[in-house]
Amino acid sequence: MALSWETARVSPTIHDFASPIARPPRVLFLGMQGRFSYAPLLALLEAGIQVCAVVIPAEQGFEVELPAIQKQEQPPSTRSMLPVLNSSINSSILDLARVRDISVWKIRHLSNPETIKVLTVYQPDVICVACFSKHIPRDILDIPRLGCLNVHPSLLPANRGPEPLFWTFREGNQRTGVTIHLMDEGMDSGAIVAQEVIQIQDGISYSELEEQSAELGGKLLAQSVWDMYNGVAELATQDETKSSYHAFPCGDDFVVTIAEWNARHVYNFICGVASWGTPLHLLVGNKTVHVKKAISYSQKTIDQNDRAVYGQSEGFWVKCKQGSVLVE
Repeated sequence: MALSWETARVSPTIHDFASPIARPPRVLFLGMQGRFSYAPLLALLEAGIQVCAVVIPAEQGFEVELPAIQKQEQPPSTRSMLPVLNSSINSSILDLARVRDISVWKIRHLSNPETIKVLTVYQPDVICVACFSKHIPRDILDIPRLGCLNVHPSLLPANRGPEPLFWTFREGNQRTGVTIHLMDEGMDSGAIVAQEVIQIQDGISYSELEEQSAELGGKLLAQSVWDMYNGVAELATQDETKSSYHAFPCGDDFVVTIAEWNARHVYNFICGVASWGTPLHLLVGNKTVHVKKAISYSQKTIDQNDRAVYGQSEGFWVKCKQGSVLVE
């Protein structure tokens, strides 16, 4: 059955979920230091879900005898133990774990028997994943009784892979979204549990779109955990005929052949990925133009003496396939 989630959702709270089971769902949370992990973890906690442990990738070292899994020792918290209602999305999941007295484990080898043993002891109902750099093997996927849920910032099955927001900008999409899906051994290919659209505003930065995706992802994740726990989740198999996959972007992916893109596309791509720090280049005829930022764009072709590029005090205009973009 094809399902659609393109309807408005209200931010969930603990009072929105009614469970016939006395205890709340038990969750293991896999994430990293960054905004895309923090918002989902906070959303789970504020929805009354028991996060029994947080798992993060261990730093790579050169020592030979390093354990596969190691508990992160954290100093006692001096902050209030009240709900963190107004925390910044840029806060650390380690800080949040310390405030909520949640154990943190650093993992080097997920498939190691010791890792599997430690995580199995928690008897989680669900494993939740929001931005985790290690491939999760079948032995870990099989630990929770209800499965593993991943937060993915695209409208799956489109834009599978490690950096979907980059490819959203690269493709010139005017909308994206967040998908909560069950994890299997494929790449972002498991059944969809929840999905919602985000309309992309002109000129939005990568960090702003990531923040929107993280906040929405947290709300959908909390709702999905409760739905799975209460046995009311509706799953939709992904349509493989509509799937797309992108690897991590390389240098050539920051180069734009200006004659093939319209001005709005060029403008939003530059605004979106300029913060990455990778040099952005426009191929304009036989010229290569290095740009720092996009200032504005016009649907009209702005020309001067039939030249593709001409100087201006606040930047210069570049003629695109359709329209022109003002860049610095």
